[in-house]
Amino acid sequence: MLNDIVEHYLDSLEEREFDAPFIALLRALGYFDIHFLHGTFEFGKDFIAKAIVDGLETQFAFQTKAGDINLQSWNEIRGQIDMLRTDATAHPSFDSTLPRKAMLVTTGRLVGAAPVAAQNYRVHLVQQREITFTTWDKQDLIERIATNPQVLLASDAQGGFLMLIGQIDEGKVTEQDVERYSRRWLSSPKTLSQLTIEAAVIAQRLRLAARLDLSCLTALALIRAAWTRTHANEPIDLMAVSTADAAQQMFRQYAWDLYDRCGEGMFDPIGFLRNHGSLASHVTYPVLCLRIVEVLGLLYLLDAPEDRSRKEELGTFVVSFIRTNPGVAHPTSDRWAVSLIPAALTSVRCGEPHTIRDLLQKVAKWVADRYDSKGLGLSGVDSDAREEVDRLLGDSFEHIQISRRPESYLATVVLDLAAVLGLGELFNTARNEFLAVDLVPTLIESPDTTAQYTLESGELSFTPNVEYAESWEPKDGWKVAPHHERARSDYYLQRLARYWDHLALSSVLRDRHDLETTRHFLSA
Repeated sequence: MLNDIVEHYLDSLEEREFDAPFIALLRALGYFDIHFLHGTFEFGKDFIAKAIVDGLETQFAFQTKAGDINLQSWNEIRGQIDMLRTDATAHPSFDSTLPRKAMLVTTGRLVGAAPVAAQNYRVHLVQQREITFTTWDKQDLIERIATNPQVLLASDAQGGFLMLIGQIDEGKVTEQDVERYSRRWLSSPKTLSQLTIEAAVIAQRLRLAARLDLSCLTALALIRAAWTRTHANEPIDLMAVSTADAAQQMFRQYAWDLYDRCGEGMFDPIGFLRNHGSLASHVTYPVLCLRIVEVLGLLYLLDAPEDRSRKEELGTFVVSFIRTNPGVAHPTSDRWAVSLIPAALTSVRCGEPHTIRDLLQKVAKWVADRYDSKGLGLSGVDSDAREEVDRLLGDSFEHIQISRRPESYLATVVLDLAAVLGLGELFNTARNEFLAVDLVPTLIESPDTTAQYTLESGELSFTPNVEYAESWEPKDGWKVAPHHERARSDYYLQRLARYWDHLALSSVLRDRHDLETTRHFLSA
């Protein structure tokens, strides 16, 4: 069954979707000094790496292709193989003095007359005593991913991996399911390279199930695993850096895919609902809106060099989406509080602070209305979908018997964002509205230990009723609460300048945010 899963994964890959997991596969198989070169100046080489072969350090050059290769494709690829074999131009790490091996890697097979043509060319090279090439096709990759003891996909998962794949295929997987499964990675005996391959298979399966948001979450969960397992290492663990970078690349791949499926029609709420809604649109619509602004906001803030040409377009879309979709201002539980942070930071970075001011004002009113004398409040970050819906709609149905919940993490996020953004009038208005409905802002804080990456730890500090100043005063700066005074700027990821990774943790954990990391993106 595992072989079938890997085969399905390879059959469904887009070419660049294989980049991050292929690097992880090479590393798991013992290759080192690995570099990704795909682009204008790759000189026929998508990747280069070194390995020890028969006791000798050997330079490898790889060309990767997605899908089957027929005779026409083979004829087009042959020139690239010649560059793999003979061209020394590639990268400063490419050592032309070492023995060299050229590798053609395809996620499919050579089909039709292509196998014969490839074999004839290989024989010709041997006869001419030239460097030949080796092919890894789908079957070779399946064996390396599913059965090679150095990769061991899902070997310690006790059925959890196959169960998660089943949930995805049945359309029953939730955000909580993915996060819970990813907790295994925090203490798994597998290497980070092996976990990268596992995460890639899961993320791609989610893409095929039209859950690109969860593909993105899988990548973020891999970032969490990388830093949890190497927390506080000095000097920095280079494998963790490589894994986090691969996870960022994976996130970019799926986040851009999500963006490319959006369109101007999504600025019309009625049309958006008609095309993407369901019978429960009054619940699913705001959730979908908040997922979009969270994922695309994080993509904007990632600021990858290769995305610069599309960054303005992306930012404009996020701001326009916030303006035109009221669902962004109607979070259905505390679980969606952290979604507001990337949206807010993106709006400010795009020079649209009034957009986020208006949004936060609407969110404050929405939250206060849910907590008024007739409201039951909103569910906590750990609630499941059933509880979220029951509490959201329960005051309208006599058969739903649940008590009022006074706590609100959403209120904390609104007030904190108002403070750090210098929106004093909004801060004063929101605080007064929350006080008027007896709402209690809550907060979770963590020390600079591995507790900051987990949901359950005795080291976490919970404040059940966050105290804020009676009013925001410009002369006092942004710190208008005791936890603002406690805000740290020396967390491990902050010291490493991995601010985006630190911000992304909130999207995995959902129950906390870091103020100094948030402020970093206001001045970056």
